[in-house]
Amino acid sequence: MKNFLLSLLLAPLTLFAQPDDASWLNVTVQTDNYGGESSWEIINSDSNTVAASPPLADNSLTNIMVFLPAGEYNFIMYDSFGDGICCSFGQGFFGITNTCGLEEFNYDFDGAIDTIPFVLEPCLPVLLGCMNEAADNYNPWANQDDGSCEIIECDSLETQVTMELTLDTWPAETGFTLVNIADGQPYEQVIPGEFDFGDQLVTYTYDFCVALGFELILVDEFGDGLNGSESGGEDGSCVITACDSVIWELEDLAFSEFTGNTEYSGPIFTEPCPPAPDVVGCMDDDYIDYNPLATVQDTCETLHVWGCLDPEAFNYDSLATISDNNSPCSITLTLEDDAGDGWGMSGVGMKQGDQQWLFTIGPGIFSESWDIMLDEDEEVDIYYFQDGGQQSSAQELAFQTLHNSILVTNENGDTLLAEGQNPFLDNGQGALQPFKAPSWPVYHFQPYCGNSCEPYSYGCTDTMAQNYNAGVNTEDGSCYYQAGCTQAGYLEYYTQGYEADYDNGDCQTLAVFGCMDEEAFNYNPEANVDNEGCIPVVLGCTNPLAFNYNSTANTDDDSCIPFVYGCTDATMFNYDPEANAEDGSCIPYIYGCTDSLAFNYDPTANTDNGSCEEVVVDCMDPAAFNYNPNANEAASNCLYAADCITGPGEPYWLNDMCYAWVIQADPYCCDEGWDNTCQQTYDYCAATGIEAILANDDLVIYPNPVNDILNINQNVDIDVFDYSGRLIASKNNTNAIEASLWTPGMYTVCIAYKNRTIIRRIIKQ
Repeated sequence: MKNFLLSLLLAPLTLFAQPDDASWLNVTVQTDNYGGESSWEIINSDSNTVAASPPLADNSLTNIMVFLPAGEYNFIMYDSFGDGICCSFGQGFFGITNTCGLEEFNYDFDGAIDTIPFVLEPCLPVLLGCMNEAADNYNPWANQDDGSCEIIECDSLETQVTMELTLDTWPAETGFTLVNIADGQPYEQVIPGEFDFGDQLVTYTYDFCVALGFELILVDEFGDGLNGSESGGEDGSCVITACDSVIWELEDLAFSEFTGNTEYSGPIFTEPCPPAPDVVGCMDDDYIDYNPLATVQDTCETLHVWGCLDPEAFNYDSLATISDNNSPCSITLTLEDDAGDGWGMSGVGMKQGDQQWLFTIGPGIFSESWDIMLDEDEEVDIYYFQDGGQQSSAQELAFQTLHNSILVTNENGDTLLAEGQNPFLDNGQGALQPFKAPSWPVYHFQPYCGNSCEPYSYGCTDTMAQNYNAGVNTEDGSCYYQAGCTQAGYLEYYTQGYEADYDNGDCQTLAVFGCMDEEAFNYNPEANVDNEGCIPVVLGCTNPLAFNYNSTANTDDDSCIPFVYGCTDATMFNYDPEANAEDGSCIPYIYGCTDSLAFNYDPTANTDNGSCEEVVVDCMDPAAFNYNPNANEAASNCLYAADCITGPGEPYWLNDMCYAWVIQADPYCCDEGWDNTCQQTYDYCAATGIEAILANDDLVIYPNPVNDILNINQNVDIDVFDYSGRLIASKNNTNAIEASLWTPGMYTVCIAYKNRTIIRRIIKQ
């Protein structure tokens, strides 16, 4: 639980309840094995989030008290994983309750979201206690009686006796018996061990009626009595009173007279208390001689004089006897929680007369303040409370208040009550020890709203002065009689014709000293006083980054020329006539053919000398039938005599690219004779007989010249290079390659086929 409380990081939630329109509810969540997936929020009728969950731990049970105005709300439970909190990974559940009839639970939430609409009626937490004002343990804060009232009513022959026993640091060692000496029967008995560690330094009060007398027997098992300081702790005490007087008091804390284990009071005889005597006195608090103990009215002689009692105040009245205080006024209550873990099911009550307010802080809030109107003439009580209908464990309550503090201030900032860290444990119990009513402390403070005392206020009290102030009560020497400009930095100071003793705001125009010569470099058009320091104008380029910067110029004439870096040598290839700064980039002229498509293209040349020769790609073999003496780049189109027996117009077909490849493709048609079958089979230009060609095991590349697609009759690896040797296309295991985008000209085809490399020249049309 401690780790959970320390981990609460909730959006700020202020919880302030008043009896007329406020309500509350308790949010209970039991998480499954994956508490981090779960969260909740409360949405009001305006669709605004008014409360939200802190991070939830795995397999944890949390209870958070939420104060809200009465109205309609939706409680929404979420599970980010979408499997809810029941029942695959733990028996989780959630619900909302209060002691005014609200009770909604879901024990089988197994989805991503569940919404519970609900209506809050005005309802305050249940504060349990004795509500009988006649009882000794009457609890003025209780709104539900818990049956604990203890009413002592002694008859006329009995005496009411009260024993107050304060335990030392080791309470479990202590026990006692109150014995009626008339019959030997005990009025009250506590054996050692009934008091536990949580009773350290706690004072217990016992009331009983005695007809004759009694005897007290105190027991300490350890043998040191109530002398806790002997062992490094704190001492206890025991006092018995009757008829408003102490009739017995423990003086021997160590019980030394009886071996240290037992202390006897001896017989204490009692008599009925005599009736209280009449007290005659003034019963009117408007008089100085008012006696608050008086029961019989006597003559009241001297009236109080209301006035200021503060001798430091301007209106101090030496004759005043009572302060005329201001009431009511706003008093500020501040609750702090250094841990920011919220106060759980606990809160703070404030009570004055019949008015009562309840306050608490939710998780995520470290400090919260409220303003309450209170009367100055009545004491205010501040007390701790916990919801009696939804009890938290004592350990949980103790931890929740461990970091808390209370501060009460008035409008002047005066501290009326300041209780530091963990104010609800200063009853002597250590941290994380259970609370036990009525040991919870109640704090008191008297509101102070101020009085009629007036502080000294200073100013001019001379009615003849221009700055006479009727609202002040003390002269401070600030009076003035001639207003004007008093500042030498303004022109009006010199032109107004008199010396003012108060600056009334007439100083409007700054006295600007400077050069008033319009032809001067430093002419100041704003100047109204010439300083005789004019400087002549010197024109030129004033930009130090410019090519023609003039260090003596004070006025720029727009002549600045920027630095332009480049080659400034007119004999060089890259001479830049715009450059004015040499950058070392000059390149000499290199003459040659600069046309990359020319036969004699020189890539090193930067200046064309007209020597370019056109590339002529054709057969360069003088032995070939189609030898071209003008060719300067060999093509693979050379044709040679095939020694064929016949042909379609010999040597016609040798010059026809549609048929020339037959020389190598079909020995029969070439050697045996050219017939119609050969004609039909190899008429490539007529697009017939292609399947027969492709079925041939010999490698055939067609067409040549090519236009769009270059075909191969076998699947091969092929690389295509242009005239310069640059690879322009490459494919593996293919029988065709796209050529439509090639530039017209000659190309070299390198084919890997049957563990050999075949090179062909191809013409792109």
